[in-house]
Amino acid sequence: MDRLEDLEKKILKHKKNKLNIKGFRRAAVLVPILKTPTGLEILFTVRSKQLSSHAGQIAFPGGRLDEHETYTEAALRETSEEIGLNLTRAKTIGYLSEHPSPGKYIVRPVVAVIDWPQKLNINSDEVSEVFTAPIEDLLKIETYTEERIFMEYRRYLHFFQFQDRLIWGLTGNVLKELLEIIQNKDVNYHALFE
Repeated sequence: MDRLEDLEKKILKHKKNKLNIKGFRRAAVLVPILKTPTGLEILFTVRSKQLSSHAGQIAFPGGRLDEHETYTEAALRETSEEIGLNLTRAKTIGYLSEHPSPGKYIVRPVVAVIDWPQKLNINSDEVSEVFTAPIEDLLKIETYTEERIFMEYRRYLHFFQFQDRLIWGLTGNVLKELLEIIQNKDVNYHALFE
């Protein structure tokens, strides 16, 4: 089985939920799937400790949409600005469900396949470091979930302990959805947000 072709088909077929919450702005993150000589990996960033929100947390690169910008354009632009990833040959393969952020954003994850390794140019004002995780390793992690109240909504946060790193929050929820798609599981979006 060609994992990438299979994944692209699964993402295209996957029913994505869209959110509309009054007063929330639009943002996009890039979920970079790396084609490495040893298999597929996912790239994560660690947010700078100087940032006013979510400092030091693990995240996918991304940010808010500029005027007249598409989700894909925003995700690619923000990724280039944050970590200098060369995206000229990146292949976007689709979107995942929209997720709410405590910063009052509705975030759409854009999944892209990128050749790896490559040299990065990290913007230290926004990102303190970058790391990658093999998809095969992420699939083996037993997650745990916490229920939180966010405004008047019930929100479920998924936590992944990868080596000495804790992936959780919006990033954990996006990762959970992607891994369930890879595993052919029925993604229960309401387990993320209701």
